[in-house]
Amino acid sequence: MSARELTQFAYRSQKAIGVFNAPPAVAEELVLPNKPVDETKALGYSANGKYLAWASAAEVRIVDAESLNTVSVIARPGIVSVQFSPSGTYVVTWERYNKSDDFEASQNLRVWDSVSGEQRGAFTQKTFSDRALQWTDDERYCAKLFSGEVRFYAPTALSKAALTLKLDGITAFSVSPGLAPSVAVFVPERGSKPALVRMYAVGAFTRAVANKTFFKAENVDFHWHKLGTNLLVMTHTEVDKTGRSYYGESSLYFLAAAGNFDCRVVLNQEGPIHDVAWNPVEKEFVVVYGFMPARAALFNHRAEMVFDFGVAHRNYVRFNPHGRVLVIAGFGNLSGVVDLWDRKKLKKLCAIDGHGTSCCEWSPDGRHLMTATLSPRLRVDNGIRIWHYTGTLVFRQEFKELYQVDWRPANIAKFPQRSALSPAPPGIAIVASSSASTEAASDSASTVSSAAAPASATPAAPPKPAGAYRPPHARTREAVGNGAPRSLSDMAERVTFGSPAPAAHRTVPGATYTAGGNRIPVGATPEMTGEKKSRRRNRKKTKADGSDYESDAPSVAAAAATDSESKPPASSSSSADIEALKRIRVLKKKVGQIDALTKKRDDGETLAPNQQAKLDSRSQIESEIAQLSASLTKLNA
Repeated sequence: MSARELTQFAYRSQKAIGVFNAPPAVAEELVLPNKPVDETKALGYSANGKYLAWASAAEVRIVDAESLNTVSVIARPGIVSVQFSPSGTYVVTWERYNKSDDFEASQNLRVWDSVSGEQRGAFTQKTFSDRALQWTDDERYCAKLFSGEVRFYAPTALSKAALTLKLDGITAFSVSPGLAPSVAVFVPERGSKPALVRMYAVGAFTRAVANKTFFKAENVDFHWHKLGTNLLVMTHTEVDKTGRSYYGESSLYFLAAAGNFDCRVVLNQEGPIHDVAWNPVEKEFVVVYGFMPARAALFNHRAEMVFDFGVAHRNYVRFNPHGRVLVIAGFGNLSGVVDLWDRKKLKKLCAIDGHGTSCCEWSPDGRHLMTATLSPRLRVDNGIRIWHYTGTLVFRQEFKELYQVDWRPANIAKFPQRSALSPAPPGIAIVASSSASTEAASDSASTVSSAAAPASATPAAPPKPAGAYRPPHARTREAVGNGAPRSLSDMAERVTFGSPAPAAHRTVPGATYTAGGNRIPVGATPEMTGEKKSRRRNRKKTKADGSDYESDAPSVAAAAATDSESKPPASSSSSADIEALKRIRVLKKKVGQIDALTKKRDDGETLAPNQQAKLDSRSQIESEIAQLSASLTKLNA
């Protein structure tokens, strides 16, 4: 990078890829020669920030990240993943596995020379893994897992393994960073035998330097310190046998690469472990753990808690490259609140809104934090936001669909740590899109940058809240009124047959209604409905004025009597009809049961005494049905 301490990031969207200069410099999109015209499947920087590569449908192109000029082109179609070795000397590509009798044709994990574009070797990797081929920092070896062993290859001779670590049942391994690399291997528990993690120095596999056994471990995540001196092993099970967690059980173990210390990290809150992060410049780490609201705590190199950040709905933690500021956030199904803490003073700096964030990473300068919403995690509100660690939003770019965004790695020596934190920069203002191509301009909705904004510019207004969700059939009810459709079927009928006249109440076919339009329950009379309403009114009156409802009962009864005297006596035929119909329905149900028993008897099945008694009662039941039907005919005549 230049002496101006520029930072850079690259993005991959639905229709284009692009490269931006990022804050604190003027945020602008750079002209990218030989930009692919078709969809790009992968994009990535080398770990030292020297190269940028992308994979299109027909080729992989490697460019110099500073000048963006082409370094080499690999004419290999169908590649969907591109990764570099630590120094960028080699590029590793992966394509979908196709079973073939030709062994070479079935090899889909390939290693290429970054400058010449020549293939150096190939392996078979049926399922994709970004850790399928792991490198030592000096690129002396690359390692791959096989059945029961880990093989180490020299990059110049990938046809034959230079070293082999054999251990039955290995399912995962991890090569450490640092000048003296180690390798950790994991064997899950089998039967009554516990799970096992062993650590070896690369090239000395006869004796393990560290060993840890534990139960309740089906798979693990390895978290190495940047110097490779310590390792955190997070264990997982698919199912929590206690039933308290949907996400299974998890534990955390600490191992020193020197082999002089290991322990289980004791956590003072029950629940899953959400995230772990090492301080890159100190031998300390932060863990976010426990049932929500989760707890975040700082631990030293002896796995002892030294500071509690408190409890909140958080599941993500990262230190900036200088280890001075850390972010503790809640993403995924949480609200997206991002807390920024000063590690030196153990003081909270600010909180920002990162709702919908799929990717959250620190800039190499340690002063800016990127939050991005990506597809397919979310297909709306896709875009990139860059914040200063004081909580000021300094850059924003929106996309129709954004798939990937990565900072260009850089040596932190180019961004020295100041004794005091930087003051807040000016806020952003919306300016015209600076997309380098028409395609990218149509893909990005707007570009926002503090550096391009005038000094008097004011921050953009926050978006209006979306409000409560309303189902489709209810969204136009307020505008249309009572005549709006109340269901999707109602809407379809109106489209087909036209809109009916607005009705005050929705009627139920076959129901009985009072003169006021109120539905009468089955078995009740209009007088009973009126009496219930008068009782409710009097209860409300009692609560309002404090009078005794029981003392008012005679007056209520008198009022009801007056109402009944003022109205003509109601005929009892409606009540008798209802009772007769209900009895007939019950009797017909019994007849249906008798028919089922008769069929069983005819099929040769032996009936119980009570079932036989029911069969014998058929004539009596049919006679009662006939009598009730006759009485209904007389009442209706």
